[in-house]
Amino acid sequence: MQNYPFYDEALALTKKLVSIPSMNNSDGGERAVADYMAAWIRELPYFKAHPDQVITQPLKDDPYDRINVVAIAFGSRSNSNETIILHGHHDTVGIDDYGSIKEYAFDCDALPEKIKSITSDPEVLADIESGEWMFGRGSSDMKSGDAVNMVLMRYFTEHLNQFDGNLIFMTNPVEENQHTGIIESLNVLEELKAKYGLTYKMAMNTDFISPAFPGDTAHYFHAGAVGKILPCFYIIGKPTHSGQGFEGFSASMVAAEITRNIDMRAEFSDVYNGEFAMPPTVLKMRDLKPSYDVQTAFSAFVYFNYFIHNMEMDEIFARLRKVAEDALNTVDTYTDEQNKVYCKMTGADYYKREYQLKVMEYSELYEKAKALKPDVDEDIRAITKQSLEENLDRRELCLKIVEYLANNILSINTPTVILFLAPPYCPRNTLKREIPEEGALLDSVVDLLNQLGQEMGEELKMMQFFPVLTDSSYLKLDDTDTSIKTLVDNFPDMKGHYDVPLDQIKRLNIPAFNFGCHGKDAHKWTERVHKEYSFGKLPIIMLRVLEKYLNEK
Repeated sequence: MQNYPFYDEALALTKKLVSIPSMNNSDGGERAVADYMAAWIRELPYFKAHPDQVITQPLKDDPYDRINVVAIAFGSRSNSNETIILHGHHDTVGIDDYGSIKEYAFDCDALPEKIKSITSDPEVLADIESGEWMFGRGSSDMKSGDAVNMVLMRYFTEHLNQFDGNLIFMTNPVEENQHTGIIESLNVLEELKAKYGLTYKMAMNTDFISPAFPGDTAHYFHAGAVGKILPCFYIIGKPTHSGQGFEGFSASMVAAEITRNIDMRAEFSDVYNGEFAMPPTVLKMRDLKPSYDVQTAFSAFVYFNYFIHNMEMDEIFARLRKVAEDALNTVDTYTDEQNKVYCKMTGADYYKREYQLKVMEYSELYEKAKALKPDVDEDIRAITKQSLEENLDRRELCLKIVEYLANNILSINTPTVILFLAPPYCPRNTLKREIPEEGALLDSVVDLLNQLGQEMGEELKMMQFFPVLTDSSYLKLDDTDTSIKTLVDNFPDMKGHYDVPLDQIKRLNIPAFNFGCHGKDAHKWTERVHKEYSFGKLPIIMLRVLEKYLNEK
């Protein structure tokens, strides 16, 4: 690897970072690896001379004492304010999937032989035998990316006279679920911008990339981040004794019908510039009976992962509302038809049961409740406060608010579906060629990647969206004000428990690229990262970007 000046240090750092367990929401883990990175940065000669330029930001009211680490270095060739951000996350998913070998999950040296003893997967075995891959939890997602950012920060601080602009290193916790780290770090980025008059040229996340299909050898770059919402359906039925089933209206059947019409529905895949998001997928579906009895369920609850590339919230809500309306009507028609059949079979008298079927968005539910009880906001705040004190799942917190308004305030007792949103919310963003400034930057980066790909003998391919969830979502926001209003109005007490700083994201508006290390099987016990590309070639590619965009022409 003599042609790759960053290789040895990036590899060694990755191995060290992997050896520090930092599973999301684990006691001490995320803090320990962040402390290590902060200490490493502080030991660089530049930061020994400028210790105030390394910032450790505690997360607010965090039970795991987690921190963001942010460091800024200033190029000395001129007084340019142009600034690039290198960022990544340092939490990982858990290790239970490693089963009998989980004690080796963080040991990059010992793990491959342990994997060989329990798998017959030919691709995994071939990658072990090749010696070209590093295995371990977090090796791909994404401690290799953190290591690349660290070695680039070292190089930058040792060659300040070669750069006109400035470089920020940032690493965040809590990426694997709530994205709290990046959200709170926006305050630091805005403070640095104001303090030093910075212009944020771009951010480069080093989250992992993977082959798109078997045998794929391309390396992917992304000019934005897929968005995500979590649409939820609270379904009120009409309960009845199981011995009188046709006298009720099944909330469970409505939940099943909603799921059937949304889950993996290809036509619901959002598209922009020829790139399709994955269709929505059901993440949870259950009735809300607390225990067994022979009464049918009064209510049910279902929610979905919904990726977004370009759709506005109003469009999505219209689509989801139509699904809910169709589900109510389908269940009503089906139940009535089966009642007719049953009555004919048994000789009983048939009569049609009439129901008022209703679909409401949370914004409608809230307005009706507030009209009936003007101080309802105090009740909502009390529910939020108690739920947070009990560390209740945020999805369940939102559901509790909806249940309270529907049942305790409005006393809804006819078949109704209430559509609302719950955390997490990841804004969508990408650079669009129809916006001249964004198009020019995108084309410029693509041209550079094409040039570097030819030099390195690699296919370097720019895509519009990082296809799975990423902290890059919180650096730029493409939704219109109308779309944001629909989001906020239908998110129960969003400010009270999930205060995504939408205005701040819009103000910062940082072009969000992903320059990922090349890995396989993220979140699986065979997780691994390709060493030559990730530790050898990728740092050179990123350095060339720094040299191009932190260089006054």
